[in-house]
Parts: sequence; C-alpha cells; structure tokens
Amino acid sequence: MMMKYSKFMSFSCFFLIFAITHVESYLGINWGRMSNQRLIPSMAVDMLLQNGIRNVKVYSSSANVIQAFSGTDIEITMTIPNNDLKNITNVEEAKDWLQERVAPFDDVNIRYITVGTQPLSSTFNRTYYHAVDVLMYLQNALKEAEYANRGIKAALTHFTDVLNEVKLPSEADFRPEIKDAVIHSCQLLIEDNSPLWFDIFPIHNVKRLFGNDIEFAFFDNNSTSKFMDGDNKYNNIFEVMFDTFISALRKAGLSNMTIIAGQVGWPTDGIDGANILNAEKFHKGLIEHVLNGKGTPLYPGPINAFVHSMADETKLKILIGGFTRHWGIYKFDGKPKYNIDFSGEGRNIKPVSGKGITHMPKRWCVFNNETIDMEKIKTHYDNACNVSDCTSMAPGGSCGDLGFPHNISYAFNMYFQSRSQKVSEEACDFEGLGVIVPNDPSTNTCSFPVEILSAESYGGDGILFGNAVRHISMKSQKAFYFSLLLMSFFLLI
Repeated sequence: MMMKYSKFMSFSCFFLIFAITHVESYLGINWGRMSNQRLIPSMAVDMLLQNGIRNVKVYSSSANVIQAFSGTDIEITMTIPNNDLKNITNVEEAKDWLQERVAPFDDVNIRYITVGTQPLSSTFNRTYYHAVDVLMYLQNALKEAEYANRGIKAALTHFTDVLNEVKLPSEADFRPEIKDAVIHSCQLLIEDNSPLWFDIFPIHNVKRLFGNDIEFAFFDNNSTSKFMDGDNKYNNIFEVMFDTFISALRKAGLSNMTIIAGQVGWPTDGIDGANILNAEKFHKGLIEHVLNGKGTPLYPGPINAFVHSMADETKLKILIGGFTRHWGIYKFDGKPKYNIDFSGEGRNIKPVSGKGITHMPKRWCVFNNETIDMEKIKTHYDNACNVSDCTSMAPGGSCGDLGFPHNISYAFNMYFQSRSQKVSEEACDFEGLGVIVPNDPSTNTCSFPVEILSAESYGGDGILFGNAVRHISMKSQKAFYFSLLLMSFFLLI
C-alpha cells in the first residue's frame, strides 16, 4: 500500500551522543532539559559516565551545564540557540560568543558547535536564513589558534521539512525558497570536513505515510504494507525518511556529504502507539540496525544515529502533538522506563539509574469535587495545563481515559508539582477548588508525579543557574549542589 509522504518535524533540547563503538558506526541519544523537572548537571554527568557514555551534545550553552563535563573524558557538542543567531552578524561577534561560552572551559572536551537547531525549519521556528552566514562566521572564528588547537568544528542540523512534500524518496528535493541556503550550508560543511545532522521522528511520519499501520515503523517489520520506489524495497519508515534526504542531496550534487541521523527515537506517551513496549521495541531494532553497519537502499551504510531522547521535556512546544514531550528513556528522576542496552550487546537490561536524586514530600494536589461553578473549574483547569504539562491526557496517552473529576485533579497536581509544591504561594488553591492529600491518586495506567528537588531554574535556552558555578571544579560543584539540596529540603518540610 502506497500512501502520501509528507513533511517531518523536530525540536530543540539538549542532545546527548552515547558513543557505542562498532567499527565505523556509532549510536547516540538526545538528552532534553526543557523541563520543570530536571536532573542537576553534575548528577547527570555521573549517570552518563556509569553508563559508559562518552559523547554528548548540549543544546544550551549555560555555564553550569558545560562546567559539569569539566575534567571528564566525555566529548560534547554545544549549540548556539536560534534566538542568539541574530546577535552574530560578523566574524568578530562569533569570536565574542566563543570567548564567553567556550574559552572559559578549556578542560571540557568540545568537538562541535552547531549553529542553531534546525534553523531552516518552517515547522518550529521562523526560518533563520542568517544561520548559513553564522556557520561561515563561526568556521572562520574557530580557525583562531586557541580553538584550532582544540580541533573544534562548526556544524548544522536540518529537519525533514527542508524537503518538498513528495510521495517517493526518488521524487525528493529541497523546498525551492531555501534550496540555495541548504546547498550553501552543505558546501561549507564539506569544505570543513564536518558532518550534517538530519533529524528523523518515525512515529510522526509512519502515521502520515501508513495511517494506523504503525508496524511499518519497527525494524522487525510485521506490517502488511509494502513500499517500493522503483527497484528499491523499503522495510521501515526510517529507511524511507533517510533516503528521501539522500535523494535530495544527490540531486544537488552533494552525494559526498557525511550524514548523521539525528533525533531518532520513540515516545512513551501523548499519542496512540506511544508507550513503553513500543519504545523498547523500536530502540532495540534501531541499535541492531546501526551497530551492525546496516544502511538503506540508497545509502548502504554504516549509519551513525542518535536516539531521541534521554529525558522527557515538559516545556517544549507541542505544535504537532503532546507526544513530543515524552521521548525520554529515563523518567525525570533518573529511573529508566524500559530496557535498552547501550553497549550494543543486545542484553535485556535497564541502563544505570541516576544517583543522589531526592523527591519532594509525598503529597499531591487534587480537585475537591466542588462542582457549583463549572466555569471556574474550567478556567483553572485550562490555566493549570497551560503552565504545566497535561499531554499525558491526550487521546491515546497514559492518562487519556481519566474521567471527570480525575482529569481536573491531574491538571491541578501537575501545576502544583511544577510550582515545587509551594504552599506559601497557594500553588494548590485554585480559588478553593484544590486540596493537598498524602495519598497517591495515581491509577493503574496514569501516574500522578511528585517533583524532585532541584537547585536550578528553567530558562529560555535550557537551564540557567547563574555564573556562580562557572569556574568551580567538578568536585566543588557537586558539594555546592548537595548543600543547596539540603537547604531546599529543610525549607520544604
């Protein structure tokens, strides 16, 4: 069955590359921190080290995040946020950015700096055509001796919506209004011996291509659907999407590009088909495909790819669906959701959990069942969901079957937890509609979470804490965070 091929999507967050060695290919994983509930960087780095992870891409350049990798052998990729691109209009301003964000961390192993996150995407941002100029400015700035000696390269990522809407990979081409910009960016990367990252979201695209036949997304394809493009047979949506991009590059004379499949994963909530069993199944197949050096009909392999992602992100925009906040392999408290073997040995094991993570008191905010003023209930329900994250209640989500009044309680609790359970700020008031309870209101399928203690605050480009931790050692930083956790604990009880 052949169905219509369409645009694809992506978004920004932190991006971790888990280096799994296999001849010429490796596998990565994204780590998003655009969330109310997040791990302290030093704790997260410890978790990465325990899992044998030695390559990381971070979308925020916040000082405390970069500093956490100081003194480790983890190789990282940094990102200039899209909103910062407008401030870099020449080489000197690119040097200023490097001086502020990179130079202080000479003991951090930085490999790449990406210019924005899918800056030519039309789905999630206004198109940042200026990004290609910034790429050139950054390349020139990195030729300065201070950075050239460190071997740092400039990079760029593209999202699938840089392509025209087509039916077959062989018909692919770049959107005419950005074609010149894409080609120019690729030429700059080739000249600098830097790879191009192409982001793929299988669950989104398999639903557009095959409707309810979600089996075509998995590498052990049990689908009855067939996908042929001339003599090329495609066994799963990953191959279709990857070759669509390869075909467009070939038409532009860019067949010699080094391509990395970025942000490839499976969500665990927020839409039908997004669950733990399917996520485990997808990642198992992806790891086998990549680490066995398999490719696609147009790209024999090997392919380097990055799993999306390490943690859920409750502050991401949900332009194509709530599932985009639920990519995490780990829960917000550092506990793995399902089995995944980062070693590539195919073992049926869970990855190492995070250490030193403390939950806030076991208390929840629920609706008091007062239904006199339904308009007031609706107003507070909407406000609670706008501030926090209610995407698990989407159709097909883990909390999608909650009925009234449990759905009101879920929204109230998500708001309460996002406000760090601050009773002093009346985070569970809702004009008298909310009440704090000590008993967990979770159901068999729907979890009502409890916030974790954190010494950080959410910022627009990721996580911000300030410059206080910028130049302190890894050991001192851990002690610093630990003291803050203790203070937070005593203030809360």
